[in-house]
Amino acid sequence: MKMTCSLLIVLVLLTGGCSPGTKAAVKDIDWGSRIGFYTYEDALAELGEPDVIGQSIEGKFGEWVLERSPNVSFSFGFGSIGFGPHTSAGVGVGTTVSPPPSGEYLHLRFDNDGRLVEWTKVKY
Repeated sequence: MKMTCSLLIVLVLLTGGCSPGTKAAVKDIDWGSRIGFYTYEDALAELGEPDVIGQSIEGKFGEWVLERSPNVSFSFGFGSIGFGPHTSAGVGVGTTVSPPPSGEYLHLRFDNDGRLVEWTKVKY
């Protein structure tokens, strides 16, 4: 039993140290110095698949989520019901309000040769 607990603790500590760190380091990159040299293939290798991808006549663009804010929703509702030998009625009305998703996004645009031509970081 002690051996099982020890192994479990070691596994928890090891897996906690293996969290992906690439997106945290992305915030510190000087993207302006990469314009004209950084390729779409470099972005795939460094950042992984983009969360949003598109193609236009000018080239390709991708958007990566760097940080996602937690989703919060608010719910309101009311209702009533009567119990008794002669009456029984119920009414219920409810609504939910959810704010749009927010966070920090990296938008990279590449020309038709796959080279970086423009970048922006956006917070929603």
